[in-house]
Amino acid sequence: MSQISRDDVAHLARLARLSLTDGELMSFAGQLDAILAHVGQIQAVDVTGVETTDNPLKELNVTRPDTVLPSLAQDEALAAAPNAVDGRFAVPRILGESE
Repeated sequence: MSQISRDDVAHLARLARLSLTDGELMSFAGQLDAILAHVGQIQAVDVTGVETTDNPLKELNVTRPDTVLPSLAQDEALAAAPNAVDGRFAVPRILGESE
């Protein structure tokens, strides 16, 4: 028995402000009906005693601890740069940006 009718799809299309043809309404009605049938099969499965697995990864926000390490001085970093201006890396302008 069909759970979704052409009129149901037309109503949903109006709510979503979609303009659908009669062929699309009929096609979507069949597709949505098939989806609901599959969902019904899934809901019918007996899951008694099955532990939920909403997230198989139990650890959250796993990060390494921050460690202070020596870094290059500004002059050392800029020494290998093809172009530097006022202590910063200089790169070509893009997309017509002005200074």
